[in-house]
Amino acid sequence: MVESVKAASEVYAPISGQVVEINTAIQGVPGLINTAAESDGWFFKLRPSNLSEMDNLMDEGAYKELVGG
Repeated sequence: MVESVKAASEVYAPISGQVVEINTAIQGVPGLINTAAESDGWFFKLRPSNLSEMDNLMDEGAYKELVGG
């Protein structure tokens, strides 16, 4: 669950697996999620249980093409 002043939302992983680490740094500095999403602003580390699920994920280039950026 991610909470802000205005809302609370569930966090969903795009693949199945086991959470092996949680980023406690974002509890004290939640702005890292927005300012450092690709470095220090991660939510959790996941050990995939089915690697073939990753075949359906987009890479950075495909995502940028999708969102027009």
